[in-house]
Amino acid sequence: MLSIIDYLTQETAIESQQKETGKHIPDYVRQKAGLPRLTNDLFLANRSIYISKHNRYAPYPKHTHQFLELNYVLKGQCQQIINDNPYTFYEGDILLMDAGSAHAIEALGEDDLLINIVFKDTQISLKNLEELQGQNSILYQFLLKSHTHIQSAENFIVLRLDQTKKSKSIIELMLNEYFDPKPFSNHILEHYLSILLFELARSLPTLSDTVRATNDPYIQVLELIDQEYSTLTLSQAAKQLNFNKNYLSNLVKEKGNATFTELLNQKKLMMAQLLLKSTTFSIEKICQTVGYSNKTYFYKQFQEKFGKLPSQIRNK
Repeated sequence: MLSIIDYLTQETAIESQQKETGKHIPDYVRQKAGLPRLTNDLFLANRSIYISKHNRYAPYPKHTHQFLELNYVLKGQCQQIINDNPYTFYEGDILLMDAGSAHAIEALGEDDLLINIVFKDTQISLKNLEELQGQNSILYQFLLKSHTHIQSAENFIVLRLDQTKKSKSIIELMLNEYFDPKPFSNHILEHYLSILLFELARSLPTLSDTVRATNDPYIQVLELIDQEYSTLTLSQAAKQLNFNKNYLSNLVKEKGNATFTELLNQKKLMMAQLLLKSTTFSIEKICQTVGYSNKTYFYKQFQEKFGKLPSQIRNK
């Protein structure tokens, strides 16, 4: 039985033609004006996900998408022009392109394998993945409420091999289910897709990278709380950020309409809720993990925020 790489290395009819002529055989919808556009209907029909091998031996002309597309270099390398800038991708690299991004792909060689994954759900976007990444971050919540621009400046993101090791394994499992289907493959693919999206959200550039250059002390405080919530105190925050303790306390209250302690509790409770839903840790261990030494106080704060006791969240 062929491995997935051996299977995908086999030459397709289109590849044979492209190899002979060096010319691209189109599979896109040509617009009356502007760039060719790839549409969902072209690929997806009744599927929630479409996976294909990019045809080798001919350059793929510049085009745009109506959907989020993932390119994964399974083997070899790939040169692309994205938004008029050149990029080279190597084995294990992932390129995420949002709707509206424009790219062209140079001809792939015999030993190059580029995988395309297209998502039918139009709610899946770079913004959606960034929201997944930030859903337990008080910094993200503040930026969202203040309408601060938190999405990537570009409408694409490059993830290199050192950022994608887990995603790489998931994608290769998906390839096996997709190209060598067995009973329940569709259901398994749906679950792999969910796991892949969360793993990609983990791999995105962090909010710390996004706001690293900021001089706003309030954002710096929120970032510090996000990172060190379980042990952080106001005195420690003031020392780390080189601020007077009273100045920092007043600044936080003025900018956030909440005290430093209230923000710290908010973060601790968000993480406690996450651990209740995603782990089998005892409630006592979760209480300690997020930084509460008084279990009664933790229960009181948790019920005030979520309207339920921790045990009710766990048993839901």
